[in-house]
Amino acid sequence: MKTYFRILAYGKAFYSYGGAALFAILLYSILNVVSLFSIIPFLRILFNQDAEVPAPESAFSWTSPDSWKDHGYYELHSYMQEQPDAFRVLLGFCLFLLVAFILKSSVRYLSAYFIAPLEQGVIRQMRTHIFAHLTRLDLAFYTRKKKGEIMSLVISDVQVVQEAVIGTLFSLLRDPVVMLLVLLSMLFISWQLTLFTLIILPITGFLINFIAKKLKRKAHKGQEALGNLLSVLDEFISGIRIVKAFQKESFEEKKHEEQNQQYYETMVSLRRQSSLASPLTEILSVLVISCIIIYSGMLILGDKGHLTADQFIMFIVLFSQYIDPIRNISTALSKVQKGIAAFQRVEKLLDEAITIQDQPQAQSLSTMKEGLAFDGVWFRYANNGQNTDVLKDISFELPKGQTLAIVGPSGGGKSTLVDLIPRFYDPYRGSIRIDGIDTQNLSIKDLRRQVGYVTQEGVLFHDSVLANIAYGEANPNLDQVVEAAKIANAHDFITALPQGYQTVIGERGTMLSGGQRQRLAIARAVFRDPALLILDEATSNLDTESERLVQEALEKVMKGRTAVVIAHRLSTVVGADMIMLIEEGRIVARGTHEELLAQNELYQKLYSMSK
Repeated sequence: MKTYFRILAYGKAFYSYGGAALFAILLYSILNVVSLFSIIPFLRILFNQDAEVPAPESAFSWTSPDSWKDHGYYELHSYMQEQPDAFRVLLGFCLFLLVAFILKSSVRYLSAYFIAPLEQGVIRQMRTHIFAHLTRLDLAFYTRKKKGEIMSLVISDVQVVQEAVIGTLFSLLRDPVVMLLVLLSMLFISWQLTLFTLIILPITGFLINFIAKKLKRKAHKGQEALGNLLSVLDEFISGIRIVKAFQKESFEEKKHEEQNQQYYETMVSLRRQSSLASPLTEILSVLVISCIIIYSGMLILGDKGHLTADQFIMFIVLFSQYIDPIRNISTALSKVQKGIAAFQRVEKLLDEAITIQDQPQAQSLSTMKEGLAFDGVWFRYANNGQNTDVLKDISFELPKGQTLAIVGPSGGGKSTLVDLIPRFYDPYRGSIRIDGIDTQNLSIKDLRRQVGYVTQEGVLFHDSVLANIAYGEANPNLDQVVEAAKIANAHDFITALPQGYQTVIGERGTMLSGGQRQRLAIARAVFRDPALLILDEATSNLDTESERLVQEALEKVMKGRTAVVIAHRLSTVVGADMIMLIEEGRIVARGTHEELLAQNELYQKLYSMSK
């Protein structure tokens, strides 16, 4: 249950509602027992209308159950004897029961009314915490984890936790209180019969606990199987063009069916085991009641008459009220085990370390004044099962206002190098400095504010053109947005859209062509007015006409700015102030286009291939 309480800890801000609900539950439980317990004297008197009820032999005692019963029976019988019409007494009793049950039902609604904000607040805070943690995790986590697995955790696992909390919190607050008060009432009627009942009940609890543990293990496997199934689906949708082009539909179907079958078998087993809890509890309840009836008969028919018939009837009524909470709790515990298994996977996500964060005394940076420098930088990806260095002893300087082009064969570490600049990753040796300050000593917010980033994918969001260019700005200046679009050669096609800058472009900008998406991505970078512009193969996926328009936009954007450009087509960077050739993580040559073309065979080969 420690994990369950860790889940509830997310609802600290709503604990006042829980307190009010608990008070209402306590009041409901008291009214429930009182309304049921009041039946006993009427049963006794109705079954023995002509019998005389002797006056109590001793004065009333607050601490004596027998004194409560004797005086209660005597006063009620005296009242009934004084009434001229027994039917009026019966009507009065029915009216009393009606009022008691109305009050009980009203208080029960109030308890549910107050518990709702706590139940929903727990899940709301949990989702907020998870998403906030995801936004702070570095890129290494996202390269290591499958997108389908992350989505399964955030959506499916949290949904299971939600069902466990909502389905059990009210029951786990109410039912123990009901059980306690009913138990006290049963002791009031007959401590011998109650003790006998409590001796045989643990058998039920032992079996229920055994089933609950098995459900927890099975639920954990079920969530893992669902994560694998979602990963297959995500990979299929993302790579649908490749699947179609290579005619591998049947291969993907087989891969999906394998995971689907595994999930099916796990969930069938889980469903069968969880369905066993309720009928097993019911069977055990009947067995317990049968034992109670046998023992009660012995008490009633015995010489000492420890129990009367009306007390026995009331004991059975109360015991039925005792069994229902046990059944509810057993059902709740089976749900809790599923919720705990899901939450443990969520906790594993939340335990992921945030490795890229501000130092305690991080320095601020308003703008880049001097330039960028790498000094003996070495880097390798952590947690990938390899110790291979991706970058080896990288050193260079990029003065403000100049353009650095990075070229080389695929897989040489070019994109990794530029990812180090805004601290998407940190090197394990060496330093990266802006204006002479190590970027690890700078505020991450200030550092990334200096950087404008354009990747080859041109990632856009399902929102308007305006919102994509002014990404994250609550009230963007339209003139500045239009100016950024003009610089990026995007204004003309934007105005031709159905709603212009207010046009919603679909998920990942699917309404636009590749060149249009890329120009919007450039406009987004320009709108930030960054001191340092990073262009990671920004024209690699475009047709000739789109590439020309994007290249023109880039040339306008880079004027007067410090820029780092990764280029697959070397003809686009011939005018760079410095070109750096990287192969297998090392700088193998550097210089201007003319110098490298005259001196380096690899550069000559790459240049001739890119024409």
